Amino acid sequence: MRAAALIAALLCLGMAGCARPDRVETFKSPTAGIYLTVDTYNGGPGPLGSDYTRVFAHFERQGKSARALVLGGDSLTVSRIIWDSPDDDTLCINSDSFTDSFSNQVTLIVGNSLRDSVTIHSRLREHCPQPDLGGRKRAVPSRPNQVGGGPAPE
Repeated sequence: MRAAALIAALLCLGMAGCARPDRVETFKSPTAGIYLTVDTYNGGPGPLGSDYTRVFAHFERQGKSARALVLGGDSLTVSRIIWDSPDDDTLCINSDSFTDSFSNQVTLIVGNSLRDSVTIHSRLREHCPQPDLGGRKRAVPSRPNQVGGGPAPE
């Protein structure tokens, strides 16, 4: 009986996000100290083994940091993140993705002054237009944490 309760508790902890992500991609804002991360957890094989993805907003200032969940979902694929302005972004997801949480606005506070907080506004889109590159193709970033991230347009 105790063993079953312990296993159930450990399973709940693992599903609650205590595990480290298998992959993290960083998308920097035009403003220093503001960025989004896409954290992917691989679930493995079996009926309970689907992948889970979370998108977090981050704010760092003077050695302090804060983060908040923006988007989460099972089998969620974030294909692209577009920074429309320093604190406004568009999250592009594949049409076969499933979301279970989305916040279109998060406020991150790292201190007591007005400059120690930022509010990030997010939009969620299934079909994002490809960027107009004047007939040129953008090279795929060599590191996933470069600004823009994601695959190059076809």
